[in-house]
Amino acid sequence: MRSRESAALSRTRRARREDLIAAAIQVISQDGYGAASLERIAREAGTSKGNALYHFSSKEELYQAVATTLFETGAAYMAERLRAAGTPAERLRTYLESNLRFITLNAAHVGATQRILQNSTTVQVIEVEDAAAPLRRLLQSGQDSGEFGAFDPEITALSIRAAIDMAAFLFLRHPDLDVEHYISETVALFLRAVQPAPAPSASASASAP
Repeated sequence: MRSRESAALSRTRRARREDLIAAAIQVISQDGYGAASLERIAREAGTSKGNALYHFSSKEELYQAVATTLFETGAAYMAERLRAAGTPAERLRTYLESNLRFITLNAAHVGATQRILQNSTTVQVIEVEDAAAPLRRLLQSGQDSGEFGAFDPEITALSIRAAIDMAAFLFLRHPDLDVEHYISETVALFLRAVQPAPAPSASASASAP
């Protein structure tokens, strides 16, 4: 009996935390970072500031949960799709598409997290180098198999991460942007960049001095 009650209580607490996270995203998206007091967020969630402090010890802890939830949800979204990809080229395509697609599907959460990171000195996120590490390994595996050409995996991985991070700003600031075209062009650009250089044609070799 107690275990069922405990499980029900845990589910209720988790739901309340999720409500507060969603409310923080909504308030920051609508009114901006400066207007997002804990009292305002609690009101948006249909609860009191005291109840909000029961679930989060401070506004900064709530903001940390907003950022952490975004990265964890994004990682799970990508992992599910990457498992179905086979070759390095397929994995790179899936990596790009799933990242960019996740941004479009979670624009408000991405925007709220960006504002938090721009203003908070305590919220911690994955560093760019850590985020790029799996991508760097993917690119290296493509080179090792001969499917990809010669390039610096570190620089290329960081360039891909920069393009994805910039997309988050572009999608939010340009609501009329054709995101499908943006995604397809970005994917095509980097898939071309990693391809091996074409072998010289017979005619070119014959005309060489």
